[in-house]
Amino acid sequence: MTKANPSPANTQESDIYLAVALARGLRTLHLLAEARTPLPLAEISRRLNLTRGVAFRLVHTLEVEGYIERVDQVPNYRPAAKVMSLGFSYLRTLGLPELARVELEQLRSTAAASVHLAVLDKREVVYVSRLPAKEGGVDYLEIGDRSPAHASAIGLAMLSQLSSTELNALFEPDALVTTGTDIDLPDLLDQLSEIQRKGYASSVGALHPNVLAIAAPILDAAGMLAGAVSITTLEPDAQSNEPLLSGYVIAAARQISEKLGFTTSP
Repeated sequence: MTKANPSPANTQESDIYLAVALARGLRTLHLLAEARTPLPLAEISRRLNLTRGVAFRLVHTLEVEGYIERVDQVPNYRPAAKVMSLGFSYLRTLGLPELARVELEQLRSTAAASVHLAVLDKREVVYVSRLPAKEGGVDYLEIGDRSPAHASAIGLAMLSQLSSTELNALFEPDALVTTGTDIDLPDLLDQLSEIQRKGYASSVGALHPNVLAIAAPILDAAGMLAGAVSITTLEPDAQSNEPLLSGYVIAAARQISEKLGFTTSP
């Protein structure tokens, strides 16, 4: 017996259903991406004006597909690594490295140092752009290289923009091993609080002996972390010049943030 083909009306109805489901899924991702903290199902339902049943099906599907993840037993939800990977793909093709090129070039000249641009992938720094110093600089990282976020100035600059809830979800409460140093989570939180107050992070010899690194975070239009920029140098007097050099780095990060739509005005 020949199976009847679906009628045009049924096909059109199915297409409309899929479009509505897709729109709701995208709205859910957008909501979670803009939220400062992970959200529970009830709050997702309320903010999107959906029934609990519809919100549950959306969240369940997005979680199964790897686009959102639970962070505790409530449960609360936030965007997962798969969403971040889409962002990284966008940055590689259209985005941050090219958008920041002028500011990175200017920073290399004013600071007379090597310059790096990076994004955060969970607990790791991913380097997406590098400009070696024109003279006498140090450059030991390649595009695509990774390093532990808590063990470098550029990683600490990015971690300083995360909430305590996000940081507790990323790191276990036991010791975090850095280069030559053990640091526990409370100490890390204190360190990040100070970095956030100053507006930049600095380290000496974190990833390479005697190298001074200074980094500042880059924020997007929603005030969320978009990446960080850093300088690295082996110049003997660089540490005494940290106030001046950090000003250069903060200014470059602010200019890149403004290109992304970030503003400090209310």
